Amino acid sequence: MAIRYKVQKQIFQGQDMFVGRVELKGSYDRDMLIKRMLEMGSTITQADIVAVITNFEKAVKNICLEGNKITMDGFMQFTPVLAGKFESELDGFDGVRHDVYVTAQISTAFNNEFELAASMEKVSSTERRPSIIGVKDTQTGEINKGITKLNMVSLNGENLKFDTVAADEYLRFVNSADPSTFVKIDKFQKITDKEIVILVPDITFANGYFELASKLNTLTLRVGRNNSILTVH
Repeated sequence: MAIRYKVQKQIFQGQDMFVGRVELKGSYDRDMLIKRMLEMGSTITQADIVAVITNFEKAVKNICLEGNKITMDGFMQFTPVLAGKFESELDGFDGVRHDVYVTAQISTAFNNEFELAASMEKVSSTERRPSIIGVKDTQTGEINKGITKLNMVSLNGENLKFDTVAADEYLRFVNSADPSTFVKIDKFQKITDKEIVILVPDITFANGYFELASKLNTLTLRVGRNNSILTVH
């Protein structure tokens, strides 16, 4: 089946930009993934797959806790990472000031094979929805690369204004490794259609993306997110 996408004109820092966005058809959780594996004609049982995935997760965690990197050739790599600022060479790790976590990176070979196999289908982009084009970290100056905890971040795009007191409208930072985990953003310095300036909360996971839900003065909730995966510093 084809990957659906749309092309939208956006204005970022005073310039027109034409941005392609994938229109996701859905989201698979762990149980749905296991069911899909069984539908592919696997000769092992659901219980076997659950056991293998569970042991895989435990093994990855334990190996990284030992200070090792895991490379699965042609697929992905897991690496333990240390983040945070140190005062001097004599300074040591502090669980309050520093973070240690695992990053996962898809291999170039896998992405190259994926691109060759992908079939693309362009769809209409007429529906109005929140669109986050740029995420700028005021601490590092980076755009669409990362965010710094407990510092100001600027989100730029179109249709960003939303009702902060409405129960079903929100801005949150979602864990890209587990979309069921997220942090709600509730401290704002500025909210307009073009820009939202926030104070980043104390996020505990390593990578993620911003997701904004707004009715845009209609009866239907519209959801948008930034395209890039952001690293939490």
